[in-house]
Amino acid sequence: MQIRITFAYLLAFFALNMIMGELHEQAHIQTGYLICGCYGPRDFNVWSTCENCARSAWAILATAAGPLFSCSLMWLGAWWISKGSSEKIKLLGFALLFSNLPFARIFTALVGGGDEKVVIKSLLGNSDPWVAKVIASIIVLAACLPPMIIAFKNLKQPRPLLIIIGFAVIPLIYGMLYHHMFLNWLLKKGIGAETFLLGTPQLVLLHFFFMVLVLFFSRKGLVPAQTDVVQNAGFVIP
Repeated sequence: MQIRITFAYLLAFFALNMIMGELHEQAHIQTGYLICGCYGPRDFNVWSTCENCARSAWAILATAAGPLFSCSLMWLGAWWISKGSSEKIKLLGFALLFSNLPFARIFTALVGGGDEKVVIKSLLGNSDPWVAKVIASIIVLAACLPPMIIAFKNLKQPRPLLIIIGFAVIPLIYGMLYHHMFLNWLLKKGIGAETFLLGTPQLVLLHFFFMVLVLFFSRKGLVPAQTDVVQNAGFVIP
């Protein structure tokens, strides 16, 4: 498997990453709606159950739904990478794996945050928060690190570690700056802040559908023709 780092590839990957991020949030809030029958407030990356459901013991399932969704897609991507019958399937698996931010989940758990810690803390009750952090970190490492190792072992080009590090870390950086800070700043300014559908602000929905369009028109960048390419400095370029 060889990754062609082109502008079209990066654009398609960025759009896929944004789409997966919103689907992760939808897994949270739609599970919460099924349990509670109502929506709570949300922005681009933070959500809560509605007020009359906040104390429900079942509400923790809404917290678990997001990482279960994302980790399932990571492992599907890893399966496509290792068992895919064609280069196209393997490349799609790579994009699917890293667009669901495995390293971001690991990093967040290690610094003491993340959905997983909330779930573990709820299950453990009033135990030491440090115990919940350690258990959550172990679970997240076990869930998210092996797919990244599978991707590394299947890259057939120079400097595979550099590519893995890039796709692990760079989405974490632009996700924080663009997705968490800039887009949420627009919401706080009242731009598209009114809830329109699925318990979701208008701006979030517009951004999601715009990313779907971007992915549609740049999708060939993720799986370019694997002919007439040369290797240079660890990347496969046209």
